[in-house]
Amino acid sequence: MVSRAAGCAVVGLMAAMSFAPAEAAVRETRKAGKLAKAFAPKKVLRAKTAFSVLPPDSAPAVISTTRMAGFPRSGKKFAILSNGNGLFAPRKNLSESTSFLTRGPVIRGTRDVIIHRVVFKAPEKANCLTFDFKFLSEEFPEFVDSEFNDAFVAETFPSSWFSERDDPVVASPNNFAVDSDGNPIRVNAIGGTGAVKRKYARGTTYDAATRVLRARTPIDGGKRGTLFLSIFDQGDRQYDSAVFIDSLRLRKRSNCQSGVVVAK
Repeated sequence: MVSRAAGCAVVGLMAAMSFAPAEAAVRETRKAGKLAKAFAPKKVLRAKTAFSVLPPDSAPAVISTTRMAGFPRSGKKFAILSNGNGLFAPRKNLSESTSFLTRGPVIRGTRDVIIHRVVFKAPEKANCLTFDFKFLSEEFPEFVDSEFNDAFVAETFPSSWFSERDDPVVASPNNFAVDSDGNPIRVNAIGGTGAVKRKYARGTTYDAATRVLRARTPIDGGKRGTLFLSIFDQGDRQYDSAVFIDSLRLRKRSNCQSGVVVAK
């Protein structure tokens, strides 16, 4: 097992720092509806949009108007979910172990959990939900194939993902953000569609990232639905990760197979 002692020192340092001086165009929000409007059409969002889980400290939910790593995909802003401090995203990558304590409770066997519950009403003819995203992490390459493994999960109702602290497996039967091999999006999935590489994280504080990906799943036209977006730290609370999210669309498609493809 690779030691994470260095990360502990960074955690202490980051926890002592104020995150207020971050770039003005990258702002924290604790309003779930406001975050959803950064990546979804306002006309389809419903008032029940909320954070099912939101840690008390740090800046786990952020809206950015700063361009980085191919985002925003449309419009002038996008959302960032982080199991650390999302305000650090546009900063120079001066550390291989950026960490920030969010001090949230243990949820479903994981730590530093954020779950954004987005309630929407699909247009009558819509049969497919899609959104663009990029997963970024400090855990590459030190913790590939280890029990320390951050992950991003996207589900429609219900949300049922689960993990054990010392087991690198993430059980997520309703997760449609899976790579071409059926793996959740995380550092351990280093091949196929969800491959993480250093070059994909250029312009951010993170050590590696996926390409810009597009997740999709079937929906029922004319009905309400619920999208759950989750990011968490598996095994401990160190070495931050984030997911950039933009361009949620509800539309009619001739083929809407659940999964992830490289965004065009």
